[in-house]
Amino acid sequence: APVHAVPLNGTRSSVILLPSNVGKRKAQIAAIRRSSGDLVLNVHSDTEIASDVVSKLVRKMQDPAVGAAMGQLTASNRNDSWLTGLIDMEYWL
Repeated sequence: APVHAVPLNGTRSSVILLPSNVGKRKAQIAAIRRSSGDLVLNVHSDTEIASDVVSKLVRKMQDPAVGAAMGQLTASNRNDSWLTGLIDMEYWL
């Protein structure tokens, strides 16, 4: 509830409160269906994006033959342990 009370002053954002926990994929589908823009940017809650990533993705989407675009994912802690290194490798694959 506290997250839903955060004011969205001046943003083009809204909060969608689903009736129950439907899982990530169904929540994403609900959000996309309620979207009104030409493009939808989906970012995971623990993701940090580079300052130029949105403009680069939008540029790619100008081509009518392109239906989706994504950036390169890297784990910020990839050098911390063998496990985080494997997770980063999975992103790369």
